Amino acid sequence: MSKVLVVCNAYPSEDNIYRNGFIHRRVKAYQKRNIEAEVFYLHVTALEEVEYDYDGVHVTMGNEAHYRRYLQAHHNEYVSFLIHFINPHMYDPIIEYVSNPKIVVWIHGFEAEAWHRRWFNFLSSSQELKAILNKSTDYYEKQLQFMNSLYREDQVDITFIHVSQWFKDHIADVDAKYSPQNYQIIPNIVDSKVFDFVQKKREGKLKILSIRPYASYKYANDQVRDAIILLSKKPFFKDLEFHLYGEGKLYAEITGPLKTYDNVFLHNTFLEQKDISRIHKEFDVFLCPTRLDSQGVSMCEAMSSGLAVVASDITAIPEYVEHNVSGLLAEPESPASIAYQIERLYFNSYLLEDISYQAAQSIRQKASEEVVIDKEVKVILGE
Repeated sequence: MSKVLVVCNAYPSEDNIYRNGFIHRRVKAYQKRNIEAEVFYLHVTALEEVEYDYDGVHVTMGNEAHYRRYLQAHHNEYVSFLIHFINPHMYDPIIEYVSNPKIVVWIHGFEAEAWHRRWFNFLSSSQELKAILNKSTDYYEKQLQFMNSLYREDQVDITFIHVSQWFKDHIADVDAKYSPQNYQIIPNIVDSKVFDFVQKKREGKLKILSIRPYASYKYANDQVRDAIILLSKKPFFKDLEFHLYGEGKLYAEITGPLKTYDNVFLHNTFLEQKDISRIHKEFDVFLCPTRLDSQGVSMCEAMSSGLAVVASDITAIPEYVEHNVSGLLAEPESPASIAYQIERLYFNSYLLEDISYQAAQSIRQKASEEVVIDKEVKVILGE
């Protein structure tokens, strides 16, 4: 049995089962493939080393000093080191203590992009803008310099995994000012057992769902609000039913104008995965416009459930949604275009049914556990 060490900046525990749950899902899938995976959760401010087991996975949590001691004691046990949200604290000790390591690095987003990529997060106040500008010359500049040196490294066996070609080509390579060739494009897993397919066929009102965080303008919930206001002027508006789930500092501001509509239901709450799957079954359409996404996992999960997604024709979304086939793509920054796509689904029940089926089929071909883990295992074991 091959043994690997997963190094990450957070991992689930009984106290917080959602902390980087997508990494745990991978680890459990590796176990099914006869790969023994242990985890080092590098928490730079941890005061003491802690070991715990979570759902059949052994986890060690500690700071960089603990991590260095751990590698000194155990580095010969592992065939590969799998790193999520990489930084020098994770990488440098491996190079110091392990001879000829095989390293696999997942590039998720913020660790490989310049601060201005998320410009929409810093519009609320001058204080937020000032804080990020200060950080731009500290964390971001140093991290991107580190990524540049990592991409150029040719003496260590490193493979980079990106979840979309768009993110690699247009963000990671550009911001780090280098384009490595030792990479794979492998999406995050979409669990088709949890998000099982139910064919959508409109019966009565067209039921429209949004489940998004309201902590950032990244998720374009303001565009959803404005699209609903535009649709309210249409004669068929009462034949639509909207449910908006989410929480965050922007929730009250964004949803406030929608309280006047009796067919718009506001749910200021966080949903667990099992609840999301259940709720998917009650709706026809999933609204998920965005301003920046390297994949759009919640969108992909809705597709797996058979919902007709209305997303944005921006960033990596077109790699996962084919317009008019597996979903509908609205023009970026256009509530009017979102409203138009909903109107199309309202008047064309065949379009809704076709997209429902094609969405579920296409996302299984791209991001099912079997497809994703087959690719990752080949990288991990060097096959």
